[in-house]
Order: sequence, then structure tokens, then C-alpha cells
Amino acid sequence: MNDWWHGYFVKAPEYAGRVLGVILILGLGWLAVRLFVGPLRRLLERGRMDPTVASFLANSLRTTLLIVILIAVLQQLGVETTSILALLGAAGLAIALSLQGSLANFAAGLIVVAFRMVRVGDTIEMADVRGQVKELLPFHVVLVTPDNQRITLPNTLLTSSAVRNHSALPLRRAQWTLALKSSANLAAVKEAILAHLHADNRILSEPAPQVFLQEWAEDKCVLLASAWTATADYQAMQQSLLEPLALSVEQLRREGANMPTSV
Repeated sequence: MNDWWHGYFVKAPEYAGRVLGVILILGLGWLAVRLFVGPLRRLLERGRMDPTVASFLANSLRTTLLIVILIAVLQQLGVETTSILALLGAAGLAIALSLQGSLANFAAGLIVVAFRMVRVGDTIEMADVRGQVKELLPFHVVLVTPDNQRITLPNTLLTSSAVRNHSALPLRRAQWTLALKSSANLAAVKEAILAHLHADNRILSEPAPQVFLQEWAEDKCVLLASAWTATADYQAMQQSLLEPLALSVEQLRREGANMPTSV
């Protein structure tokens, strides 16, 4: 018993020094987390970086600092950390190899968010898939199609293939194709179409609407009408104006202006 107490008092200064070292490391680590993580998050959020990316980077820095603090504490307590680091490295390598696809999707998601390639609410098209972006998640993007289907796509598709973003820009150009008989009075048709386009308050006056001959043949001619509008109005205008334009041509024909029905 006396030997035990003697050994305890001999090693007590060493233990006290280790405990004080641990307290010092924890204090400095706490200050590092407070002084670096919070200001970094605020700095990134004030800039042009997406809040999601800012949060990811700040949390990554916090995690890194906590790991460094933990390793320093273990070393201060006399724990052999070399084997622990080797084990963690091997485990990390095994996990990384088994999750290559997921890690690629995660990295692609960061690229999409950082460069603002796609945002929630955008209408995008890739190959045969078209829909509105409802969610941007770490490993995939969720689209809802016009017929209300939910489609999940891996983020790597956004960075490895062509993506058509229908709502990224404020203006869109709508086009309508009208096929007429070759004997039609083209000047009267163009005037009627332009009058109808100018009367729609969704259509911009600049750039001005245009109607021009796209194709000419013995049995028919094809007119292409185009007009610019706000992106929010594009879909409705594209779908709703074809019939009125065709009816305006039909009305000219019925009024005896030698105008055939558009097809």
C-alpha cells in the first residue's frame, strides 16, 4: 500500500502536467473553433457563394479542427496515436473505394451549387427528361415533370452532360409555325399575325415580334412567327397563341381576301 502511494506521489506531477496540457489544448481548440468557423461562415455568406456551400465549408472546417484537437488530447494523455491514424486511414480508404459513385455525386453537387448551374425552381431538360427542380440534395436532384411525375437524377448528370435550363434567363423567344397554301396573300397574313401579336400585353415591343417566310413550295408556304416575352409567361403564351393566330388567318379567308386555312 505504501509503495502504491509512493508511486502515486512520484507520478502525480507528471499526471498533473498532462491534465493541464489537456485543458490548455481544449481551451485553445475552443478558441480556434470560435475564431475561425463562425467568421468564415459569415464571410462566405456575405459573398456570392451559395449558403449551402458556405455551411458545408464551415462545418468541414469545424470537423477538421475537432479531429485535430482530439488527436492532440490523446497524444497529451500518452495514447499512441500512430496506430489509430493508420487504422482511420485504412478505414477511410475502404469507405472511399466502396462509395466512389456517391462521392462523385457529392462532389458534383458541390460544383452545381457553387457555380449556380441549377437552382431550385428552374425548369431544366436533359436528354429525354424535362421538369422543374424541386430539391438539390447532396447526392441527387429531384425534378417534377409537367405531368406531375417525380424524377430523381444523380448529380453527376448535371456536370457530365448537356443541361438545357429553360428558366435561367429573364426573357424567352416563342415561335409558331403556320403552313399556308402557296396562293395565299402573304402580306395580309403577316399584317394580321403581327397585329394579333402586338395586341397581346405579354409580348414585348422590344425586340419586336417578327413574321417571315421560312419555306416556299408549289403546294404550300410556311411562315414563322416569333415574339419575346418574360420567361414566366413563355409556356402559357407558347401554348395559347397558336390557335388565335390560326383563327385570324381563317377570318381573313372568310372575308374574301383569298386566304386559305392554316394547318
